[in-house]
Order: sequence, then C-alpha cells, then structure tokens
Amino acid sequence: MLAHESTHEIQKSGFQHKSLVENIVEEIESKIISGEFKPGMRLIEQNMCEQMNVSRSPLREAFRILENIGYLVSNARKGVFVSELTYKDAVDVYTIRANLESLAIYLAIKNDDGTLTDRLTSINKQMLVYANSGDTWNYAKYNSKFHETLIKACNNQRLINMLDIFSKQTKRYRTGVMLSTGKMQESIKKHEELIESIRNGNAEKAEKIRKKSILANLKYLPKLFS
Repeated sequence: MLAHESTHEIQKSGFQHKSLVENIVEEIESKIISGEFKPGMRLIEQNMCEQMNVSRSPLREAFRILENIGYLVSNARKGVFVSELTYKDAVDVYTIRANLESLAIYLAIKNDDGTLTDRLTSINKQMLVYANSGDTWNYAKYNSKFHETLIKACNNQRLINMLDIFSKQTKRYRTGVMLSTGKMQESIKKHEELIESIRNGNAEKAEKIRKKSILANLKYLPKLFS
C-alpha cells in the first residue's frame, strides 16, 4: 500500500508527483506480471484509490502510462481493464523487440568508448555467482541490468524508450518460464559470446546472437496458451 499524498502536496512538487505516479505504476505492473491482476480484470478506480491510499489524479496518470505500455486497455463506458494475452501479440512483441535490440547493439558497438565489454563482463560474472547458488531473483535482476547496460550504450534515447516498453510487455509472457540452473548457465554462456563479438567489433555476429536469444522465447508460447 502506498503512502497518501494530498493533491495539494503533489502539485507543490513535480518530483513528488512523478515519484508517486511511478510507485503506483510499479505496484500495478508487479501485480499484472505476477498474475494477481489477471487478463480481462476490471480495475475499479474508487477501489484502487482506497486500496493504494492515493487520490484519483495520480492513479489516472498511472493508468495512462500502463495503457501506453500495453498492460491496460480503457473503455469510455466500461472502465479500465487488464489487457488480454494473445499468442499473436506475444509473437509480434518478441519479433519487434528482437529487431530493435539488434539495432541497439549495432549502435552500441559503433558508439563504444572502450569500457562497454568490461562493464558487461563484470555483470555477467555476478550473474554466474547467483546462478551457481540458485539465487534466481538476483540472477534475473542482474540479467536485466546486463541488457539495460547494453541498450543504454546505443546512445539513442528514442530507441531506449521504445525498448523499455517492449521489454516490459515481454515480462508478462515470461512468467510461465521457470529459471533452472541449466538455463541460467546457458544464458551466461550466450552473454560471453555476445561480449566477445562486441569486443571484436563484430556487430553482425552480435546482432544475430541477441536476436536468436530473444526469438528462442517463442518456443515456450504454445505451452502458455495451451
């Protein structure tokens, strides 16, 4: 539950308003990804305000953000709902993400200041520690950090923003895929191959490695929709 801030307090500071809205977005997003808020579920504004102890203004702004991401859909007469999951949408999202990340990798290699591979290697080594100990939570956290570091290195804010949206959308389709030690080790090995390609300035190979890795998730989709 979020701490309450009055509308007057929020309006006094754009930072406070942004912070509160972000907290609301993160909480709703977490519940959608975990499955607590199921596809097709209606989010009643009054109930949400009471449950999260927030006013309508920041909640509505959070709804707009989540709708832009694709987590929610709104109907002027019926209200706000958690968006449905479909096989075609999943394929579309993964396909777009794979191609956008390929472009990001190309630009990252082009703009590399010589420190990128060292930063990626450091993160990947930490992932190995968590994989060996079976710590899937921290492994997933550092896996996200690895790809965020790589994407940010493209130095193209519009592309970064687009990938942030598609990355969040694919999270809903990854919830059914359990992380095993074998899968974590396999991912780390792919990261090593990717790092080596970047170090050698081989953008074409690096793009292919990452695209193949993203599209490999498509094989899990039939099980999710069965």
